Amino acid sequence: MDQKIIARINWVPTEQGGKKRFPLIEYSTAAQFLVDEVGQGWSVVLKIVSNHDNYETICDFSFLFPDRAPKRLLFVGSKFELYESKKVADGEIIEC
Repeated sequence: MDQKIIARINWVPTEQGGKKRFPLIEYSTAAQFLVDEVGQGWSVVLKIVSNHDNYETICDFSFLFPDRAPKRLLFVGSKFELYESKKVADGEIIEC
């Protein structure tokens, strides 16, 4: 996948059970797209472009294994959730 994909990430606040420290440069974790079948997760890589405030981040978005990635999930407005052992953020593709 050679296309540039930009996503907005809204982190779950720490006081609501979110991460204690938010990534500053790069972050890789599991993602569940809302339009995908339930239980289907994808490994994603986020390269931080900017932090608008403590809980919103703009980043370059890619799949860890781009050759296996479902292109049908990549469109402006596509929403996803990021997980570690629990949900840590909501995301949305804002440019592709």
